[in-house]
Amino acid sequence: MVIRTSWGFFVNSIIAAGLGVVFARLIEQAGVAIAGVIAGRDPVFTAVVTELRAGGSELVYLGGTVASLTVGALLLALFPNALDRSVGKLQMLWVILFTLRNGFFDLASTAYVDDSPVAKALSTFDAPAGLDVVLSVTGAVGLLLLAVAAAPAFLGFSRHRSEILTGPERIRYVATLGLMPGLVGPLLAVVYFIPDRGTGFTATLPFLGVFLVITAVAARWTREVPEPKLVQERSLSIALVLVALIVFSLLRFVVEPGIAIPPWDDSFAWRPRA
Repeated sequence: MVIRTSWGFFVNSIIAAGLGVVFARLIEQAGVAIAGVIAGRDPVFTAVVTELRAGGSELVYLGGTVASLTVGALLLALFPNALDRSVGKLQMLWVILFTLRNGFFDLASTAYVDDSPVAKALSTFDAPAGLDVVLSVTGAVGLLLLAVAAAPAFLGFSRHRSEILTGPERIRYVATLGLMPGLVGPLLAVVYFIPDRGTGFTATLPFLGVFLVITAVAARWTREVPEPKLVQERSLSIALVLVALIVFSLLRFVVEPGIAIPPWDDSFAWRPRA
């Protein structure tokens, strides 16, 4: 008996990938906003970019990278304990992938992109010679390891050994559940980030999932996969669709106009009596 991946679960993965991009960007910008508060730069948080109304240290941009790597690592530690083969676990996987991807990409671009977050942070002090190259290599290696490690994670969603019995079948499965949703999902996420406030972020979305090409290739030689079990056919998750609509509404009507942090004007701030 040969079992193929259901179209419903394939669509679920596309939606989850799109939401993964959104959540990863929110985590990154939340890190910048928190660093901005600490540095006294009066941040205004949005889904696309955190605007800093006051001057100060460029180290605040490092907050996004730190937040991405920290939250991604925490979620990765929790991932094996998530409900096996559920849509929720699939969503968690996509958030982990894009969150860690953002952090590692920030590191990898340090030596080659002058306005990258880590490069801006390094420009604030006299960094040792060659540190930018070391950070770029570290980020590139991290991205490679992330892509390779994602292969068994996607294969773990298989329902029967017939789906992933041979090398070509494993490539097909990961391409169906991982690579294609990883390329299409970010395109659907464009609607969450319009307008992009002149950042050009939406122009980068078609390339966010390119690293998953390595994942699909690595699946050919992946052997350590949890034994799949035959389960009921999985259909399109209405709950996931509703989450996507709720997140879109919140971003459009609450976050997109900008949230000042702290959310009150200085004139209303509490001050101790003289």
